[in-house]
Amino acid sequence: MSFEVRAVTLHLGVTASEADELSEALEGAVSSLLEAVDSAASEVGRRPTYVRVALPSPGGAELRGLAKALEGLASQAAISVGQLELSVSPEDLKALASAGLYASLMLREPSWQQARAAASLIASVASEDPSLATRVAVNVSGEDHFITPYYPLASAIPGRRLVTAALTYPSFLAAAYRSGGLGGLTKAIAEAHGVAEALAKAVASGVNAEYAGVDLSVSPWMEDSSLGLVEEVSGVRMPRPGFVVGVRLVNEAVEAASSGLRAVGFNEVMLPVGEDSKLKARVSEGDVNARYLAMLTGACVAGLDMVAVPADTQGVAGLILDVASYSRAKGRTLGVRVIPVEGAEPGDKVDLDRFGEAPVIAI
Repeated sequence: MSFEVRAVTLHLGVTASEADELSEALEGAVSSLLEAVDSAASEVGRRPTYVRVALPSPGGAELRGLAKALEGLASQAAISVGQLELSVSPEDLKALASAGLYASLMLREPSWQQARAAASLIASVASEDPSLATRVAVNVSGEDHFITPYYPLASAIPGRRLVTAALTYPSFLAAAYRSGGLGGLTKAIAEAHGVAEALAKAVASGVNAEYAGVDLSVSPWMEDSSLGLVEEVSGVRMPRPGFVVGVRLVNEAVEAASSGLRAVGFNEVMLPVGEDSKLKARVSEGDVNARYLAMLTGACVAGLDMVAVPADTQGVAGLILDVASYSRAKGRTLGVRVIPVEGAEPGDKVDLDRFGEAPVIAI
């Protein structure tokens, strides 16, 4: 069983007051990045599944103009425009998402006022097309310039150029666990890190950037299921009692493996419903609701990610505040990515474009 380098991300610390100026800087950066990835792939023997560029924030650029200017580039590399304040207009946010761009909304304080504002913005995007809401998340920690290759929370530090990488490797880790227990799992994480690091370092050299590290988070992609790994380690099906110990044991293996390595970002188990086929099936059984997934953020990152729920601004705001509370308790950055679906009921299905159909679950 092998694994994939999920993404290589250039965190480009440029800011601009005009959309055209930012577009010009990005055009050159994307071109150089794609060339560097080609060269690094030949050198290392691995090619990332995704190539990404993350910005610190749009600065003073007019957002609808920025969306129009960057739409063509978004087809060459996934682009995050970084953090947006809750004062952003629904029209601007929809324009960015419709252009294929990613962004994070900043929850500066865990208040109902801010949480409702964030929930309303997400609902406005999802009302046009639910799949657009997959490009927007809420950074409940309010941490500026969060460095991770994972979207939509990825950002950049003004004035710096950094390169990070991420992995898709749940099945690889599950095979290592079956053959070698938790020790084998830890060893496999370190092995995969070495491959991703070699690729990221080669790309960083090619774009004259600093290598920042690998986010070792255990993140799924459809049949390569994080839930499958955690259920195997825990010995029970989610959401039965004892499931969370599996999350904790995998996280401890990630922590042990990362000791002495360059790790960046989240570095925990991820359970995004819309990206994990086994998790989609499990929540479709009706035993899991969004509140349960939100509580999992106390033990793992992104326990509330890619979750389709009935449109309910107050309910979504409450979920945002719950995850913000876990973020404060853990002292770690967490995000919320929910897709409120107008007129939907638990048990319905919603088309999320490249993520396929996802079940709508109760809040």
